[in-house]
Amino acid sequence: MDNDIQLLTEEANELSHILNRGNIVSAQVQKMEPYEQGFSGASLLRLKVLFADGQQGSFIGKKADLKERMVMRTLTEQGHHHTPAAYCENLTSDEAQWMVEEDLGKQLSAPSNRLQWLNKVAAALAEIHGNNMNRGKEMAWLTPADAEYWNKIVGQLSVDHFEKAISDDYRFAQQFEGYLPKVKEKAALFAKNMIEISKEEEWLTLTHGDLQNVEGNHVYNIQGNPYIIDFGFSSYAPFYIDLVDYFSADEAILYHKALIERGFSLELKDFEERFKAASLYPCFIYMFPSMMDWKRGNEEKLMKLIDKIVHD
Repeated sequence: MDNDIQLLTEEANELSHILNRGNIVSAQVQKMEPYEQGFSGASLLRLKVLFADGQQGSFIGKKADLKERMVMRTLTEQGHHHTPAAYCENLTSDEAQWMVEEDLGKQLSAPSNRLQWLNKVAAALAEIHGNNMNRGKEMAWLTPADAEYWNKIVGQLSVDHFEKAISDDYRFAQQFEGYLPKVKEKAALFAKNMIEISKEEEWLTLTHGDLQNVEGNHVYNIQGNPYIIDFGFSSYAPFYIDLVDYFSADEAILYHKALIERGFSLELKDFEERFKAASLYPCFIYMFPSMMDWKRGNEEKLMKLIDKIVHD
């Protein structure tokens, strides 16, 4: 652990200079609170530091795979104001390595003015997406959203688990077996639509992939401004997948407006058509976690998800 602390201190010192905070003269590790750990299973810690000017501060240490480390380096170099700045010394190893990020503190609820907040989130996403649109050749480290990717999303990561639970769990089968044919039909249609959308290379970009809804954990409210964290599920994909859980179809027009303001040209009817085709994305990536909630006695999430698949 001593070697890890030394490495994290050195990385924090580099990040401190990127943020114009100057040298770090001392650092010590502090455990994260249970509510800060999230669900990814990544190793996290807080590094409390003393700067040369006498000020105190902190950074977050996270063990991340190469893809996430490269994403955070890219966003930091681009100077984004809606993602935490990050630094990692090792940008070659495929194994998980320590990187340091700005400490954003405790997650706060979204402001009460929903429309104002959604406008800000839309602008933040349009900035991230816009700066990385059609740059796949420069991002070989990002998972490409090709046919194999979408078939994995609707198969290995979701419907396969659903079908196995029906086979193995009598109580689960009683409640959900009748939905299986429709779920498989909609999964195949969703994958087909997303494969087609992913052929439109001009709209592929660096996506978060796990943005969740407004009550989720991945869009921080920092003094009324959105910061997007945890890019561990990122991919090179159509930007729509970052919208369909956070925004309703009507609210998504705010993003379309923000994208147009950044100089992109996209017909609203085409945007709305593709948004609708992508709208089942959260149903499939959150199917397995919702099944785990069902086993723990919380049936609401899975029932809501299945209802959307069947009736949308």
